[in-house]
Amino acid sequence: MTERVGILFSRADNLELVHLAEQLGYESIWAAEGQGQTAFGKLERWATATDDIELATGIVNIFSRSPAALAQSIATLDAHSNGRAILGLGVAHPGVVEDFHGVEFDQPLGRMDEYIELVRRYLCGDPTEFKGEFFTPRRTSFWESFEPVREEIPIYNAALGPGNIRLTGQMADGWLPNLFPREKLQQGLSLLETGADRVDRDIDEIDVAMYVLVAIDQDPIAAYERVARHVAVYLRDIPGFYDRVAAESGFEEAVEAAKNAKSTKKAAAVLPEEFLDLIGVAGTPETVRSELDSIRAAGVDLPIVRAPINATTADQRRLLRICAP
Repeated sequence: MTERVGILFSRADNLELVHLAEQLGYESIWAAEGQGQTAFGKLERWATATDDIELATGIVNIFSRSPAALAQSIATLDAHSNGRAILGLGVAHPGVVEDFHGVEFDQPLGRMDEYIELVRRYLCGDPTEFKGEFFTPRRTSFWESFEPVREEIPIYNAALGPGNIRLTGQMADGWLPNLFPREKLQQGLSLLETGADRVDRDIDEIDVAMYVLVAIDQDPIAAYERVARHVAVYLRDIPGFYDRVAAESGFEEAVEAAKNAKSTKKAAAVLPEEFLDLIGVAGTPETVRSELDSIRAAGVDLPIVRAPINATTADQRRLLRICAP
């Protein structure tokens, strides 16, 4: 059986890399959005240049679009790709939602619950009124002239906190954590199962995907430095929920030092290799392939590899070749 592996392009919009991912047999390609190019804009472009690889938002947040607008976007991508779309959702964090979009970051879990239900209602054409706490559409169906290719499109939730992971077990088709310490994975899977049990689901129905930060170099020190710079950006410059999970893994002092550092470079310097090993993979090609096998053995169904921030095209190309199934 072919190993499952996906690829995340956080900022790259390079058709050469997209073609290479498909040629090498990657199962799916994930497009980040954040505060740059829209995920759907990139994926629509990639859909016209590929034939088989699945195309996933990785991720779009639930505050910047209405459920109807998001359902329209994912259904359109699914139509243009002949049924290859995957919807990766996340609650994001105040730094994106409030500072960039200017929307109050309020009750994210309740909003996510309604969001997933509504997207599914639009896709299957349920015409009835929906009365929720956050959304109250009178009709949850598209025009008759637009019939989705699929009534069900896989929905993954990029959950990190306990309540959100349980919600994923209840509502979503997949779990998609980012920078999630591997020693916390079993605890996360237990939370996922708790959520699934609430609605009599089998946890095996939920695809456990995970973003895996990978830096490849024959010099392990150089590889660790690239991982450290990437993690430092998330801890210091993109404040979200990553610090909380890391601190719970016993690295609270290092996390606080990184958050308070005067520069990203100095923040990277205070992160110990023991911590970086929990949330990334750094080393030679042989080390990287071995670590990916370990991640699968720990319970991750779909590792989604990604290069560190500011990786060159050559770095991305090498990552694709070394991590290919």
